[in-house]
Amino acid sequence: RQGRYDVYVVLEGPARPVVVRRKSRVLGMWINTQSETFVNVPMSYSVATTRQPQDITDPNNYRQLSLGANNIYMEPEDKRDSPLTIQEFTDALRDRKQATGLYSDNIGGVQFLSQSLFRATLHLAPNVPVGTHKARAFLFRNGIFIKETSAQLAIVKSGFEQTIYRFATDHGFGYGLFAIGLAMLTGWLGRIVFRKD
Repeated sequence: RQGRYDVYVVLEGPARPVVVRRKSRVLGMWINTQSETFVNVPMSYSVATTRQPQDITDPNNYRQLSLGANNIYMEPEDKRDSPLTIQEFTDALRDRKQATGLYSDNIGGVQFLSQSLFRATLHLAPNVPVGTHKARAFLFRNGIFIKETSAQLAIVKSGFEQTIYRFATDHGFGYGLFAIGLAMLTGWLGRIVFRKD
């Protein structure tokens, strides 16, 4: 029975607006010359599947279900821009997210433990955003979509990093003074260690 069923798991991060900029060389300097703003872009998007996506179902089903990084709809803020420009910036945004590991795939990352239980292993980037993520699982049988289920998953900082983050958030002025003091101390110690006498 397991051979006829496939599971496609998605962990989608919180959605936020994203600005994509194009740099061009002007008078010998690289400056931002054009930009496109997208609204509600998932900050991370991790996928795990039982096998290769093309072996699970056909591309039309992925488009209809908005499954996979290439099928996420990136909504431009200004819809009056040329479709070619919007597509170019959309592709650049996807490429950048994949290059930083925020959009990732794990083919074979879903394993059946029994006839009705499976485990999904997803790759998360070190800079995955904190917040509430949405985990969704899609069940396919012989290439036909059967059912979807979803759950919320909270990703939070922990340990020393969380302590610093909480202190900086709750006591911004004190954190600023501490950072200035630490920078001054580091500079003074560096001067003592590396002085040339």
